[in-house]
Amino acid sequence: MKLMDEALQSHSCVISVMGAHANEGSETIFGRKMQDIDKTGTTYWLMRSPKARPPEVQDICKTTTSYVIFIEPASKGGARPTTTEDAASQFSPDRRSWKALPPGIGPVTGKLDTAATALVFDRLETVPSGEIDLWAYAEAVDSRTPLKFILGCSTVCAVKNDMSPHPGRMKSRYRSVVAVARLVSPFCVWLK
Repeated sequence: MKLMDEALQSHSCVISVMGAHANEGSETIFGRKMQDIDKTGTTYWLMRSPKARPPEVQDICKTTTSYVIFIEPASKGGARPTTTEDAASQFSPDRRSWKALPPGIGPVTGKLDTAATALVFDRLETVPSGEIDLWAYAEAVDSRTPLKFILGCSTVCAVKNDMSPHPGRMKSRYRSVVAVARLVSPFCVWLK
């Protein structure tokens, strides 16, 4: 079974709107992260979304294999490019014990502040042609709330739940999937 099929069949996942990063296109970024996985078995994907913090991501990963589904923005320019290239050197799943990032992985870069976290995955595949129905998902923290992506909050923990009748659902129902990753323990961490 392809990774995308596994992700779309999973009850829970993380959905992230893909944007440029410090003048790198998505193909370059995904290629670099796949090299990390080939060399070390894992990679770290920096993000700063308040709807996918380490406790929430770790929670959806407790009982089943979970995935990250990277999607296109609803419109061109819908994802603000990351411009900061601070490089992380340490990670922590609980903000108490910190460890060095694994040797051999490429730089984990972005804006490093108290909101900087990273998804951790061991498989990553780009998707040449794929689609997701966002109305089939709700927010994991409240499965009665439809997904909403806004600037500064482009990554969300999601669970399967039919939101098509909900008046607050997003206008854009179908999005192109650009890549899929499988989350691996510790699933999501803080960075510094």
